[in-house]
Parts: sequence; C-alpha cells; structure tokens
Amino acid sequence: MSKKINWKKEAISWGVMIAIFGTLYFTGWHTPVMGKIQSWFLATHIFTPSIEEEEENIIPFKFDGELITPEGKTIAYNELKDKTIFINYWATWCPPCLGEMPHIEKLYKQLKDNPDIIFLMVSKDNDFNKAIKFKAKKEYELPIFQELESPSQLESQILPTTFVIKNGEIAFRKEGMSNFNTEDFKSFLRGN
Repeated sequence: MSKKINWKKEAISWGVMIAIFGTLYFTGWHTPVMGKIQSWFLATHIFTPSIEEEEENIIPFKFDGELITPEGKTIAYNELKDKTIFINYWATWCPPCLGEMPHIEKLYKQLKDNPDIIFLMVSKDNDFNKAIKFKAKKEYELPIFQELESPSQLESQILPTTFVIKNGEIAFRKEGMSNFNTEDFKSFLRGN
C-alpha cells in the first residue's frame, strides 16, 4: 500500500522553514542564533581542548606584532614576554566564535586576578567598532583588541583560533571552537 503525499501540506511546511531561515538570514539573526546553539553544545563539554597533543608541537615565539585597545592604547607583544598569554582570534560575524565566547568569559572571570595570565581577545572584524559594540551589548569583561601588526607565527585562516604562549613558546594552538573553561585547561594556564 503506497502512501499518498499531501503536496499542499508538504509545500506549506517547506515554505514555513524557508521563511524562518530567510528571516534569520536577512535580519542578521542567523549569526547569534547559530552561536547560541553552538554554545549549548560546548556546555556539554563535548568540545574540550586536548593539551597533551600540543606538548609535542611547542616552538619559540618571536613576540613580534602590536595590538590596540578600544581606548586607542598600543601594546607590543614583547611587553608580555614574562606572562602566560591566552590569545583568541574571533569576529562578530563568526557563529563558532560567538558560541565559545561565554565559556571564555567564565574562564577569564576565574583567572583575571592572576597577574601571570593575560587574555587577548583579538577581533578580526574589519571595523573594530563592531567588536567594541558587541562586547558592550553582551556586557563581557573580556579584554578585546585589534592587531596593528599580526605576529607571523599566529596566522590562521580559521576562526576561531586560540593560542597559548607560555615561557616564551607557543605551547598550545587550537583551530575551531572549544570549551576552554575546564579544570585541566585552567591548570595548564596556571602552570600546575
């Protein structure tokens, strides 16, 4: 016995789906919605960084490049030589970046008082004001920056990309989203 397809019902359901996705896309809400969905996945700790794999790939960091703060202050990477540096490249138009941002914010809040750890959330938006407005809207405490000169060793075609510089070396690199707010990763940053 063959099942008869109700084309009218099928067309309506496809029309509703297209209308929902079209509305999300044309209103610009697709990025935050996808970011929120990805953040929920990260909260399950399915995507957590593997620190052990990175220990084989440690290379010296040249500390070249400069950053600018939202207030216009310039910071050279070589000013941070004695710190553990958590660097995250992100953009406001990148759903996985927005997905991992709340978890990085929680990590930052737990470690921000440690004077040996610096967080650099480096915006790849062409217009730095978009990143500044996004941070204000979300009420994030994370320090955001834009690079005036990018260190050659930190180049990546993928967003988000995260690096950790420890003891003058690139000790960690992760392309793609991850939930860094884990006990293992906090211990790694602290040097435990």
